Amino acid sequence: MPSMRAVLESREKSALVRVEELRAELERARTALAEAEEVLNHRVIGLEQYLEALDE
Repeated sequence: MPSMRAVLESREKSALVRVEELRAELERARTALAEAEEVLNHRVIGLEQYLEALDE
């Protein structure tokens, strides 16, 4: 039977692994969001330029 200390250390290690996985996932999501925002900004600018050209 494992000691209480071993059980708690095992749980702590599992929690640490999960936190590291979530941090990596968060970083991927932040990167994807930044890329999507950049694409959106380009689209908005493109549309604005197109509409300005039509007005001329």
